[in-house]
Amino acid sequence: MANHSLSRNKFAKRHYEAIAQAMQDARMHIRCNGIEQMECVVNILADLFAGDNGMFKRDRFMHACEPGANVRARSNGGSR
Repeated sequence: MANHSLSRNKFAKRHYEAIAQAMQDARMHIRCNGIEQMECVVNILADLFAGDNGMFKRDRFMHACEPGANVRARSNGGSR
């Protein structure tokens, strides 16, 4: 069973559906373009999130996807 670090659900059904669609899109791009798989997945998800949220910081997300990066969001709303 997965370790649930969130105290309550933050995602709705629409979030899971959108991420599943992004994964499908990434798989199609990987098959068609032969690009590096993880880079493709990260870019497709970043496109999804940017389309959903005008305040989304793509470069911050891309950095957070690197192994060992701190992925915890700041609770004080600080910018980076």
